[in-house]
Amino acid sequence: MIEKKDLKGRRILIFQQRGWGVTIGHFLATKLQAEGCKLAALTFKKSLHEYVLSQAEVKYELIINDDEIMENPKAYLAADDYSLKAICEDLGVDSIWPIVMSLRNHVYSYKDEFYYSYKQNVPDEEIIDYIKAVYKYIKEIFHKFNPEIIIAPNFVALPHIMLNLYAQKRGVIMTTVTDCKIKNYCIFTHDYNESSGPFYDRVDALNNGLAETANRERARIYIKDFRQIFKRPVYAEIYELDNKRTIKGKIRHTLSPYYQIFIWYFRRSINHMKNIGITVDYRPPKIILRDHYCQERYKKIANNLNYYSFAKVNKFVYFPWQYQPEVATDVIAPYFINQIEVARQVAMSLPDDYTLVVKDHPAMLGFRSPANLERMARTVNVKLIDYRISSEQVLKRASLVISHNSTTLAEAAFYNKPAIQLGNLGKTLKLPNVFKYTDLPNLSKKIKEVLGVDLKTEDYERKLENYVAAVYDTGFELDYWGIWERGKQGDMEYLWQMWFKLIFGCLKD
Repeated sequence: MIEKKDLKGRRILIFQQRGWGVTIGHFLATKLQAEGCKLAALTFKKSLHEYVLSQAEVKYELIINDDEIMENPKAYLAADDYSLKAICEDLGVDSIWPIVMSLRNHVYSYKDEFYYSYKQNVPDEEIIDYIKAVYKYIKEIFHKFNPEIIIAPNFVALPHIMLNLYAQKRGVIMTTVTDCKIKNYCIFTHDYNESSGPFYDRVDALNNGLAETANRERARIYIKDFRQIFKRPVYAEIYELDNKRTIKGKIRHTLSPYYQIFIWYFRRSINHMKNIGITVDYRPPKIILRDHYCQERYKKIANNLNYYSFAKVNKFVYFPWQYQPEVATDVIAPYFINQIEVARQVAMSLPDDYTLVVKDHPAMLGFRSPANLERMARTVNVKLIDYRISSEQVLKRASLVISHNSTTLAEAAFYNKPAIQLGNLGKTLKLPNVFKYTDLPNLSKKIKEVLGVDLKTEDYERKLENYVAAVYDTGFELDYWGIWERGKQGDMEYLWQMWFKLIFGCLKD
C-alpha cells in the first residue's frame, strides 16, 4: 500500500496532448482533482483543445493552446520580444537550433512528399517567432500558475524541451513514462534525454555498491531467459500482426482512403494551421490518396528489393536504421538525423575486414521511400539486408552495434555485444555494453578500442543484473502504449497508483 499524502492545493501542470490527452491525460487530471490538486493544461492539437474546453469533469485554472500560438506566433507575442541569446541563457543551452530539429512540421514538409520531405516547411523567421512565443507562454505559466510538478506524455518537441529546461533551472520536476528496454515494463524519466529519475538513481546506487536489491535473482532469470529465447519488442509483434491482415481487414484497408475522403467532405477536420498547411492531422483528399497508394507501392518495393544476402556477410558491425521522423533521432540525436550519411561515415571508419550491415526498422515498411532504400543499398561498404531477418539472427553474428539510440543496444547487452551510441539517450547509457561517442571523424579509433573490450566478465554480468533489477525496483508492468495508442483496456487504477507514488516522491513539503 502507498502511504496517503495530502495533495490538496498542490499545483500540477499537465500536457493534454493529442490521443494521450483523451486516454490517459484526462484520467490523471480527474484523479488529481479528486485529491484536491490545482491544475493547469497546455494543449496540443485543436480537436483535443476543444475536448478540454467542453468536458465538465475537470476545472483548470489556466489553459494554454499551443496550436493557436503556433499558427500565429506574432499575434501572441504582440509587443513582447526576446533575443535568442537571452532565451538560450535562461534555458542553459548554447544553441536553440538542435532543439528546433524536433519540430517536424516546421523542419520537414508533409505536403511535398510521403512520408515527409526533408525540405523545410516553415521559414526561419517564423520558427524564431514561435521559439519566442513558446518562451513567452512558459514564463506566463510560471508567473500565473507556478507549477510544482509537470506531467507530460513524452518529450517530443520544442515546447516540451524548452519547458523541461526552464523548469529544471527552477527546481521543478517534469516527468513522463518511458519504455526501459525490459519487455512489458515502464519507468518514469525526468528529462528529455531520459537520463534522470528513480530508475537512474537506483542503477547508480547498485553499481556503486551503495544499495542491494531483492530483485537480483529475478534479474538473473530474465537475462538467462533472454539468452535462451529472444524477447522481441512489443512494437515488433504489433507491426507483424498489422501486416498480416485477414481478407476482411484487407478489404477495409483498401476502402479506408475513400471513407476518409467521405469524412473530409462531411465532417471537415479542425486540425488545420494556415502557416503549417498539410500535416498527418490535416490531409485533403488528394493527400489521402497519395499516402495510401504511395504506402502500398513502398511496401511492395521493400518486400521485393534485391537485398544483400546476409549469409554472405562475414565480419560486420550492425547499424539498425531508425524510424524517422521520431524522437530517437530528432530529439535525442539531432546531429545525426541524416541516417544514410551517418551510415556512410560509419562504414568509412570500419577497420580491417569489417563491413556495415544495415537493417530497416519494421515500422518503416511502407514509409521509407524507394529512393532512400536504394541510396542506402548503394553506399560503399554498406550491406542493406532484408528487414524481415530477425534482430536475434543479426545480433548473434555481429561484432559491434552502432546506433543513435535503439532497443537493439539493450538487446545486444544480453549477448555481451559491445555498442557505440551516437545519441544522448540516458537509459541505454546505463547498460554495461554501451559506450557513447559522437566524434565521427575519429570513430575508427573508438571502434577498434570497443572491439577489444572484454564483456564476458563478472563485473559486466553484475552491472547487467543491476540494470534489470533497477527496472523491477522502480518501474511497473503495464501495456502503457496499448492503452495510449490503441485504446486497449488496462488497469487504469494501477497506473494511477504508480503516478501517485511518483508525485508523492517528487513534491516538496
